[in-house]
Amino acid sequence: MRLEGAPMREQILEAAVQMFAEYGYHAAPLRDIARIAGIQAASIYHHYPNKQALLVEIMETHMVRLNAALQHVLEVYDEPLQRLSEAISSHIRLHTTYKNEFFIVDTEIRALEPENKAHILALRDTYEKLVQEILRDGIERKVFRPGDVKVTSYAIIAMCTEVATWFRPGGRLSVLQVIEIYRQIIIEGLLATH
Repeated sequence: MRLEGAPMREQILEAAVQMFAEYGYHAAPLRDIARIAGIQAASIYHHYPNKQALLVEIMETHMVRLNAALQHVLEVYDEPLQRLSEAISSHIRLHTTYKNEFFIVDTEIRALEPENKAHILALRDTYEKLVQEILRDGIERKVFRPGDVKVTSYAIIAMCTEVATWFRPGGRLSVLQVIEIYRQIIIEGLLATH
């Protein structure tokens, strides 16, 4: 199954995503990634120094994308309910659009070498802090009820991430319908009662 039309580096990356998502990082040989990309195994080294570099690029690309989307929400919206609503939407959309990539981000951190692991965890920490900023701001403005901001952020992130494991395009619900259900559950659970 050669990935026609894309530049070679992109084809290698797509093949790596396919293999890492299906078999896991450690069980995905470079020769199989090369075969799917339609090249000789040795040719990968013209584009990537090693298999770890492929894993890092996948994780970094998608964590940066996730962070940028949430940063955009914070810049465009000021009202806590709108910010949280858009944050939920952004997270679910990205995780259902790039299902395999985020599966790799979420399951293969253990496969990273220490310096790479520190870098990816720092990107994840940035995302968590942005979600916590939305929650803290909502509590300060008395829109959300007081609570443990850290634990609440972890719960929201875990809930929204999990959608990618069960959501099926063309299934009973559209992504938008799922987002609406999640918005309702999460936001109603946080609203301050006046």
